[in-house]
Amino acid sequence: MQLQTKDTLATLHLDPRTKLYLLIVGNVALFLAPSLLYEIALVVCVVILGILVGAKRFTVRMAAVYAGMVVLHIIGTNYLTGTLQIAIVTFTVFIRKIFPCAMLGGILVSTTRVNEFMAAMNRIHMPKAMVIPLTVMLRYFPMVHEDWGYISDAMRMRDVAPTVKSLLTHPARTVECIYVPMMMSALKVADELSAAAVTRGLENPKPRTCLQEIHFSVADAVCFILFTLFMSVSIWLKLKGGAG
Repeated sequence: MQLQTKDTLATLHLDPRTKLYLLIVGNVALFLAPSLLYEIALVVCVVILGILVGAKRFTVRMAAVYAGMVVLHIIGTNYLTGTLQIAIVTFTVFIRKIFPCAMLGGILVSTTRVNEFMAAMNRIHMPKAMVIPLTVMLRYFPMVHEDWGYISDAMRMRDVAPTVKSLLTHPARTVECIYVPMMMSALKVADELSAAAVTRGLENPKPRTCLQEIHFSVADAVCFILFTLFMSVSIWLKLKGGAG
Protein backbone atom coordinates (compact mmCIF):
# COMPACT_ATOMS: atom_id res chain seq x y z
CA MET A 1 0.00 0.00 0.00
CA GLN A 2 1.54 3.28 -1.11
CA LEU A 3 0.68 6.10 1.22
CA GLN A 4 2.04 8.85 -0.97
CA THR A 5 -0.46 9.54 -3.73
CA LYS A 6 0.78 12.93 -4.85
CA ASP A 7 1.31 13.80 -8.48
CA THR A 8 4.79 13.40 -9.92
CA LEU A 9 5.07 17.10 -10.82
CA ALA A 10 5.67 18.35 -7.28
CA THR A 11 7.77 21.50 -7.26
CA LEU A 12 7.80 22.10 -3.50
CA HIS A 13 8.73 19.84 -0.60
CA LEU A 14 7.70 20.91 2.89
CA ASP A 15 8.79 19.49 6.20
CA PRO A 16 6.02 17.39 7.86
CA ARG A 17 6.22 19.66 10.90
CA THR A 18 5.43 22.63 8.67
CA LYS A 19 2.44 20.84 7.16
CA LEU A 20 1.07 20.02 10.61
CA TYR A 21 1.54 23.63 11.69
CA LEU A 22 -0.21 24.91 8.55
CA LEU A 23 -3.11 22.53 9.21
CA ILE A 24 -3.63 23.90 12.72
CA VAL A 25 -3.05 27.56 11.91
CA GLY A 26 -5.06 27.37 8.68
CA ASN A 27 -8.07 25.98 10.53
CA VAL A 28 -7.94 28.77 13.09
CA ALA A 29 -7.62 31.44 10.39
CA LEU A 30 -10.50 29.98 8.37
CA PHE A 31 -12.92 29.78 11.27
CA LEU A 32 -12.05 33.32 12.37
CA ALA A 33 -12.05 34.81 8.85
CA PRO A 34 -13.71 38.24 9.15
CA SER A 35 -15.17 38.30 5.63
CA LEU A 36 -15.84 36.16 2.58
CA LEU A 37 -13.12 37.88 0.54
CA TYR A 38 -10.57 37.26 3.28
CA GLU A 39 -11.62 33.61 3.41
CA ILE A 40 -11.33 33.28 -0.38
CA ALA A 41 -7.82 34.78 -0.29
CA LEU A 42 -6.78 32.20 2.29
CA VAL A 43 -8.32 29.37 0.27
CA VAL A 44 -6.46 30.56 -2.84
CA CYS A 45 -3.21 30.27 -0.87
CA VAL A 46 -4.18 26.74 0.19
CA VAL A 47 -4.97 25.80 -3.42
CA ILE A 48 -1.63 27.14 -4.65
CA LEU A 49 0.13 25.27 -1.85
CA GLY A 50 -1.64 22.01 -2.74
CA ILE A 51 -0.70 22.31 -6.40
CA LEU A 52 2.94 23.11 -5.61
CA VAL A 53 3.41 20.18 -3.21
CA GLY A 54 1.95 17.75 -5.74
CA ALA A 55 -1.65 17.17 -4.61
CA LYS A 56 -2.99 18.88 -7.74
CA ARG A 57 -5.93 16.62 -8.59
CA PHE A 58 -7.28 16.49 -5.04
CA THR A 59 -6.81 20.22 -4.50
CA VAL A 60 -8.54 21.23 -7.75
CA ARG A 61 -11.54 19.02 -6.97
CA MET A 62 -11.91 20.43 -3.48
CA ALA A 63 -11.48 23.98 -4.79
CA ALA A 64 -14.23 23.39 -7.37
CA VAL A 65 -16.64 22.28 -4.64
CA TYR A 66 -15.68 25.28 -2.52
CA ALA A 67 -16.26 27.64 -5.46
CA GLY A 68 -19.70 26.10 -5.96
CA MET A 69 -20.52 26.71 -2.31
CA VAL A 70 -19.41 30.35 -2.61
CA VAL A 71 -21.62 30.89 -5.66
CA LEU A 72 -24.56 29.21 -3.89
CA HIS A 73 -23.95 31.38 -0.83
CA ILE A 74 -23.98 34.58 -2.91
CA ILE A 75 -27.18 33.51 -4.67
CA GLY A 76 -28.83 32.61 -1.37
CA THR A 77 -27.82 35.88 0.26
CA ASN A 78 -28.85 38.20 -2.58
CA TYR A 79 -31.75 36.48 -4.35
CA LEU A 80 -33.54 34.28 -1.81
CA THR A 81 -35.71 35.15 1.15
CA GLY A 82 -37.30 33.56 4.16
CA THR A 83 -36.72 30.01 5.34
CA LEU A 84 -35.09 28.90 2.09
CA GLN A 85 -32.50 31.67 2.38
CA ILE A 86 -31.66 30.72 5.97
CA ALA A 87 -31.32 27.04 5.06
CA ILE A 88 -29.13 27.66 2.00
CA VAL A 89 -26.89 30.24 3.66
CA THR A 90 -26.42 28.14 6.80
CA PHE A 91 -25.54 25.07 4.75
CA THR A 92 -23.08 26.91 2.51
CA VAL A 93 -21.34 28.64 5.43
CA PHE A 94 -20.86 25.27 7.15
CA ILE A 95 -19.45 23.64 4.00
CA ARG A 96 -17.25 26.67 3.28
CA LYS A 97 -15.61 26.33 6.68
CA ILE A 98 -15.19 22.55 6.48
CA PHE A 99 -13.87 22.08 2.93
CA PRO A 100 -10.70 24.20 3.19
CA CYS A 101 -9.84 22.41 6.44
CA ALA A 102 -10.40 19.07 4.71
CA MET A 103 -8.24 20.32 1.84
CA LEU A 104 -5.33 21.05 4.20
CA GLY A 105 -5.77 17.67 5.88
CA GLY A 106 -5.86 15.90 2.52
CA ILE A 107 -2.67 17.67 1.43
CA LEU A 108 -0.95 16.51 4.63
CA VAL A 109 -2.09 12.90 4.22
CA SER A 110 -1.43 12.56 0.49
CA THR A 111 2.03 14.16 0.41
CA THR A 112 3.60 12.82 3.60
CA ARG A 113 5.25 9.43 4.01
CA VAL A 114 4.89 7.59 7.31
CA ASN A 115 8.63 7.42 7.95
CA GLU A 116 9.00 11.16 7.26
CA PHE A 117 6.15 11.99 9.60
CA MET A 118 7.43 9.83 12.47
CA ALA A 119 10.97 11.16 12.11
CA ALA A 120 9.70 14.76 12.11
CA MET A 121 7.49 14.19 15.16
CA ASN A 122 10.40 12.62 17.02
CA ARG A 123 12.45 15.73 16.24
CA ILE A 124 9.97 17.85 18.21
CA HIS A 125 9.80 15.22 20.98
CA MET A 126 6.08 14.60 20.57
CA PRO A 127 4.86 11.86 22.96
CA LYS A 128 4.46 8.37 21.52
CA ALA A 129 0.83 8.40 22.66
CA MET A 130 0.19 11.11 20.06
CA VAL A 131 2.65 10.06 17.35
CA ILE A 132 1.35 6.50 16.93
CA PRO A 133 -2.37 7.41 16.45
CA LEU A 134 -1.44 10.18 14.00
CA THR A 135 0.83 7.82 12.07
CA VAL A 136 -1.87 5.14 11.86
CA MET A 137 -4.34 7.81 10.71
CA LEU A 138 -2.03 8.75 7.81
CA ARG A 139 -2.34 5.22 6.44
CA TYR A 140 -5.96 4.63 7.48
CA PHE A 141 -7.71 7.14 5.24
CA PRO A 142 -5.90 6.19 1.99
CA MET A 143 -6.62 2.50 2.61
CA VAL A 144 -10.30 3.13 3.37
CA HIS A 145 -10.55 5.28 0.23
CA GLU A 146 -9.03 2.47 -1.83
CA ASP A 147 -11.47 -0.09 -0.39
CA TRP A 148 -14.36 2.29 -1.11
CA GLY A 149 -13.35 2.32 -4.77
CA TYR A 150 -13.22 -1.48 -4.92
CA ILE A 151 -16.63 -1.87 -3.25
CA SER A 152 -18.20 0.80 -5.47
CA ASP A 153 -16.87 -0.85 -8.64
CA ALA A 154 -18.13 -4.26 -7.54
CA MET A 155 -21.58 -2.95 -6.68
CA ARG A 156 -21.92 -1.10 -9.98
CA MET A 157 -21.68 -4.48 -11.68
CA ARG A 158 -24.83 -5.38 -9.73
CA ASP A 159 -26.56 -2.10 -10.70
CA VAL A 160 -26.14 -0.64 -7.22
CA ALA A 161 -24.48 2.77 -7.39
CA PRO A 162 -23.18 4.68 -4.32
CA THR A 163 -25.28 7.75 -5.08
CA VAL A 164 -27.94 9.74 -3.27
CA LYS A 165 -30.48 8.68 -5.91
CA SER A 166 -29.75 5.01 -5.26
CA LEU A 167 -30.00 5.56 -1.51
CA LEU A 168 -33.41 7.22 -1.90
CA THR A 169 -34.88 4.78 -4.43
CA HIS A 170 -33.41 1.55 -3.00
CA PRO A 171 -32.34 2.37 0.57
CA ALA A 172 -32.25 -1.17 1.97
CA ARG A 173 -30.31 -2.62 -0.96
CA THR A 174 -27.84 0.27 -1.07
CA VAL A 175 -27.09 0.05 2.65
CA GLU A 176 -26.79 -3.73 2.50
CA CYS A 177 -24.54 -3.86 -0.57
CA ILE A 178 -22.37 -0.75 -0.08
CA TYR A 179 -22.40 0.81 3.35
CA VAL A 180 -22.38 -2.36 5.45
CA PRO A 181 -19.37 -3.80 3.53
CA MET A 182 -17.69 -0.40 3.84
CA MET A 183 -18.13 -0.40 7.62
CA MET A 184 -16.78 -3.94 7.89
CA SER A 185 -13.83 -3.00 5.67
CA ALA A 186 -13.08 0.06 7.81
CA LEU A 187 -13.01 -2.07 10.96
CA LYS A 188 -10.77 -4.63 9.26
CA VAL A 189 -8.37 -1.92 8.09
CA ALA A 190 -8.14 -0.55 11.63
CA ASP A 191 -7.24 -3.99 13.01
CA GLU A 192 -4.68 -4.61 10.25
CA LEU A 193 -2.99 -1.26 10.79
CA SER A 194 -2.84 -1.81 14.55
CA ALA A 195 -1.18 -5.19 14.00
CA ALA A 196 1.21 -3.69 11.44
CA ALA A 197 2.16 -0.91 13.85
CA VAL A 198 3.10 -3.44 16.54
CA THR A 199 4.98 -5.61 14.03
CA ARG A 200 7.04 -2.68 12.71
CA GLY A 201 7.98 -1.60 16.22
CA LEU A 202 6.28 1.78 16.34
CA GLU A 203 6.19 1.51 20.13
CA ASN A 204 9.97 1.08 20.31
CA PRO A 205 11.28 3.83 22.64
CA LYS A 206 14.61 4.03 20.81
CA PRO A 207 15.19 7.00 18.42
CA ARG A 208 14.03 6.31 14.87
CA THR A 209 16.11 6.79 11.75
CA CYS A 210 14.94 8.02 8.34
CA LEU A 211 16.69 7.65 4.99
CA GLN A 212 15.19 10.92 3.74
CA GLU A 213 16.66 14.07 5.25
CA ILE A 214 14.20 16.02 7.39
CA HIS A 215 14.95 19.74 7.61
CA PHE A 216 13.38 23.18 7.29
CA SER A 217 13.91 25.18 4.10
CA VAL A 218 13.14 28.63 2.76
CA ALA A 219 9.78 27.33 1.48
CA ASP A 220 8.90 26.20 5.01
CA ALA A 221 9.75 29.65 6.35
CA VAL A 222 7.63 31.41 3.70
CA CYS A 223 4.60 29.18 4.35
CA PHE A 224 5.09 29.52 8.11
CA ILE A 225 5.15 33.32 7.95
CA LEU A 226 2.27 33.61 5.46
CA PHE A 227 -0.17 31.39 7.36
CA THR A 228 0.85 32.87 10.72
CA LEU A 229 0.12 36.31 9.27
CA PHE A 230 -3.31 35.15 8.08
CA MET A 231 -4.12 33.77 11.53
CA SER A 232 -2.84 36.86 13.34
CA VAL A 233 -4.87 39.21 11.16
CA SER A 234 -7.98 37.05 11.62
CA ILE A 235 -7.60 37.11 15.40
CA TRP A 236 -6.86 40.84 15.45
CA LEU A 237 -9.87 41.73 13.31
CA LYS A 238 -12.08 39.42 15.38
CA LEU A 239 -10.96 41.04 18.64
CA LYS A 240 -11.25 44.51 17.14
CA GLY A 241 -14.79 43.78 15.95
CA GLY A 242 -15.74 42.34 19.33
CA ALA A 243 -14.29 45.33 21.17
CA GLY A 244 -16.12 47.69 18.86
